[in-house]
Amino acid sequence: MRFHIAPLLIVFSQLATAQVSVDVSGYGVKSGSGSTASGSGNTAVNETGVISPDAEIEGVTTINDNVWIDGVKIARGVTEYFSKKTRKAYTIRWGKKGEGATVTEKP
Repeated sequence: MRFHIAPLLIVFSQLATAQVSVDVSGYGVKSGSGSTASGSGNTAVNETGVISPDAEIEGVTTINDNVWIDGVKIARGVTEYFSKKTRKAYTIRWGKKGEGATVTEKP
């Protein structure tokens, strides 16, 4: 008995591209063709390396060589940051250009 797996994989790969679901530690985003994110009325868009100006972010985000803390972009070279939003202090250690940064929350 022979199985033809290739056509089945093609069908599954086409189904996989129709919807994206992400659930990270209590935060969820579901997007399908023409759907909206979390009932907010905004269409979910995937744009590499960009954070929407109206995005509400809490925590540390790093994309390429850029760092945001609680949605505030941190200038390269800043070594300490205090968030007005969460009242948390952070230490930032920058690598060489192209190596990113290490961000640690202070106790």
